[in-house]
Amino acid sequence: MKTIAAVFLLSCSALCQDKAAISAAEAACGPRDVQFEVTDEPSHPTQVPENGKAVIYVVHESYGTTRLGIDGKWIGALKGLRTYFSASIDPGEHHICAILHQGVWSHVSLHVLKAEPGETYYFVAHVVGTFDTSWFYLRQVDSDEGKWLIAGAKFSASRPN
Repeated sequence: MKTIAAVFLLSCSALCQDKAAISAAEAACGPRDVQFEVTDEPSHPTQVPENGKAVIYVVHESYGTTRLGIDGKWIGALKGLRTYFSASIDPGEHHICAILHQGVWSHVSLHVLKAEPGETYYFVAHVVGTFDTSWFYLRQVDSDEGKWLIAGAKFSASRPN
């Protein structure tokens, strides 16, 4: 009887999710049907901000594939443990989306960034917890930690397929 009650309560909570709120929160992501081909490159480039722009670095610290979007457009993807990429962005407020795909599971993490011209921002995408209770996060790190993470990571190139 307890099992039936638990299944009923869990199914009610899934049905009661506010789909409009979820859709609005995921507006930072790109279209769900876009997939990327991701390759590790032998080069280890570092990017400096172009005149009037900012740079964002993302380091992938988990298994699986993570797509990154800013303001509703995909900017790239990372695959495998300890990979990174960078992108040039305009100054201003940006809504960042990271979606990790591991097998049949997808996890979303969202972040807001107010980018300033000439600045460089570092993020790490990682899973925290154990197999049965894990969370996926995109978190901003300071420049010292960001540079250290990049130094130990492989550069990834990605393109939509």
